[in-house]
Amino acid sequence: MKELKPTLRGAPADLPFIIDARSLALGTNYTFETPIGPLDLLGHVEPIGDFEALNARAEIFPVDGRPTKTISLDDLIRVKEHIRRAKDRDSLYQLQAIKQLRNG
Repeated sequence: MKELKPTLRGAPADLPFIIDARSLALGTNYTFETPIGPLDLLGHVEPIGDFEALNARAEIFPVDGRPTKTISLDDLIRVKEHIRRAKDRDSLYQLQAIKQLRNG
């Protein structure tokens, strides 16, 4: 993870934060900025649950030539429907359209 040079999203640039197993174990959810884009590390996602629940239905996509697990489309739709943020409304419609295309 250190190779990604992550910084805490929304935190002051001079805030000291050591990214190691000990630091990450102190929290559940983290949002970072990296040179290749945003990275969210979520230990619990409402209404789905913990890593095991998400991992059971995860999808794998290549990122920079590496297979990378991501939240499944169905779970992402479920999360966005659950949290009901205005900023997610448009993306929810897009995700539902992607699901329709996938289903033929």
